[in-house]
Amino acid sequence: MVYREEIDGLRALAVLPVILFHAGISGFSGGYVGVDIFFVISGYLITSIILEELKNDKFSIVSFYERRARRILPALSAVLLLTTIAAYILMPAPLLKSYGQSLVSVVTFSSNVFFYLTNGYFSTASDEKPLLHTWSLAVEEQYYLFFPVMVSLLWAWGKKWLMAVIVFIAAASLGLSQYLASKQAVDANFYLIFSRAWELFFGSIIAFLPSQRDDDNKAVLNNVMGLLGLAFITYAIVMFDHSTPFPSVYTLLPVLGACMIIQFCNGRSLVGKLLSMRVFVFIGLLSYSMYLWHQPIFAFIRLKTIGEPGLMVFALAIAATIVLAYISWKYIEAPFRNKRAIPRAAIFRYSAVALSLFMAAGLVGHFDNGISERFDRPIDTASAAFSPKREKCHTSGADYKGPDDACRYFNDNVTWATLGDSHTVEPAYALARRLDETGEGLVQMSFSHCPPALDFEIKEPGCTRWLNDSVQYLEQHDDIRNVVVGFRHSAYLFGDQLDSYPEVPDGDPIFEVAGQTTPVTNAEARKLYWQSFSQLIHRLLEAGKNVYVVYPTPELPTHVVKAMTPATIFDDEPTLDTRKTTTENWYEARNSEALHQLATLPYGTRLHAIMPESIFCEEGYCPATKDGKALYFDDDHLSVTGGGLVADAIISAQERLGDGPDFSGPFPIVVDTSRKARSTAGLL
Repeated sequence: MVYREEIDGLRALAVLPVILFHAGISGFSGGYVGVDIFFVISGYLITSIILEELKNDKFSIVSFYERRARRILPALSAVLLLTTIAAYILMPAPLLKSYGQSLVSVVTFSSNVFFYLTNGYFSTASDEKPLLHTWSLAVEEQYYLFFPVMVSLLWAWGKKWLMAVIVFIAAASLGLSQYLASKQAVDANFYLIFSRAWELFFGSIIAFLPSQRDDDNKAVLNNVMGLLGLAFITYAIVMFDHSTPFPSVYTLLPVLGACMIIQFCNGRSLVGKLLSMRVFVFIGLLSYSMYLWHQPIFAFIRLKTIGEPGLMVFALAIAATIVLAYISWKYIEAPFRNKRAIPRAAIFRYSAVALSLFMAAGLVGHFDNGISERFDRPIDTASAAFSPKREKCHTSGADYKGPDDACRYFNDNVTWATLGDSHTVEPAYALARRLDETGEGLVQMSFSHCPPALDFEIKEPGCTRWLNDSVQYLEQHDDIRNVVVGFRHSAYLFGDQLDSYPEVPDGDPIFEVAGQTTPVTNAEARKLYWQSFSQLIHRLLEAGKNVYVVYPTPELPTHVVKAMTPATIFDDEPTLDTRKTTTENWYEARNSEALHQLATLPYGTRLHAIMPESIFCEEGYCPATKDGKALYFDDDHLSVTGGGLVADAIISAQERLGDGPDFSGPFPIVVDTSRKARSTAGLL
């Protein structure tokens, strides 16, 4: 097959946005589409090579897999080796156990399935997983397993059907990706080959089409189509973001853009000349190694940094990526492609040994629970546990459960309910355990990422419907006399603390108000939020309930397990003093609006405030642990231990409540829209 410089340039256009996106560089919010460009390139090249060999009666499955092994495994093995050593030195036990599992999935070409199954709401932050990026390699490897066999069989049995079958599979896969996107099946859609295959098959289709790029009579057409393809890709890189349904019909933009460049560009066309520039070709040659190295480097930096690393840190990380990629390309990739120096038997033998060793290392990490004895002192990371009922009983837009299907805990005499987002789950479980001792039961009503949007629609699927159904259910069930209400107010209103720490977050509300003819300002969104929360409490009181409003829980600047564990196996002290993780001053600055708004509620005989600040903070600090046990299971959700402290406060509050009169009328809600970001200098 004739070498095309512009395709290496296209590889550069794929890998650079991916790396800049993972570094969080502004202007590259859709940089993840670089992976889709890689898929198109792979589909085109693999199909072109197979067709050329079939036409010349030279195709061999064994030779095909030999080429794939030479291309993929040597550099991958080098990355896995150094990454595994770094993981052993740097990772806390639970993270090393998860890393071991991911390592096994990489060597079995199934990491996309592994991350689909484990990369959900409760897993370690995705950007701290060193091997997360290998999901795309797994998709390609699965394509390599079935595609050449399918093509060779169809070539032998009926060439005329080959193109039709490929087009059919591509259309079916695209249709599936759009269907899954519409059903909010985000993880399955993103990771699995069934909804990704169409991107590779679009590249395959291009390999069947007669090329236009070498026809000088069509130079204008080639230039126009090349520029249009480049525009499609650029638009996707700049304008797409985390809210873009992906993959879906939106993905056609970068996929078709890549197809157009491959089909219409050569070294004489405008875009072809651009992509054939030496700098782009050089980056394209390094692109595979750059892709392999960048994620482990970024992940370990994030793992060992409190807060998000700065721009200079990522600039150095990208420079390190390029240096390692060059070394990998020159001294590992290139030599292993030399068939004379390393014959077929040797490449298969080396590959088998390397994969077996990585498999063994991964299994040790898993079965030895992260090899916790690496550290000199015992660390009770097992206490950073969420409710054993969480995954079964917690609902979301992708897995909607109405109040009739909510979990009822431990006793049929259900007199209690919890209502809120994911931060009510562990207190609910702990409270239910305590209530069971007095012959009472509890129903847990919780919905992921769901603010108290009772009176307005948001774009989070199912949230408003669920909240209204749940409140109506409580109004209709007089036997439920006590309701605990909790939401992560400050995160909904101003953003996540990890994105700005040690600064106090002051971003846009993370929920989007739907159904409005004109855009809603931040101040209007926050006003709607508090009005809706006020109405929610009012309706529960009107229904005769005893209501317990849980104030904001202190948040941590990092994952609790990271805070508890020494920075490396050579250190003795934990990364943070978990007795002084954050200050009360920071907590009060972070939650200033929520504390102010919640204080306006008319507390009395049937409305009581539960104050996590008084539960968790003392002497000016809010610790992450108590008596060596984790109070959280991540950076903001309480563990079962921490939830138990809130449950104790609720039981204590119940003992002080009476059967007071019903409340009526709206509650005074004053929304301060002048809240400004400020440094936490002096707060920490």
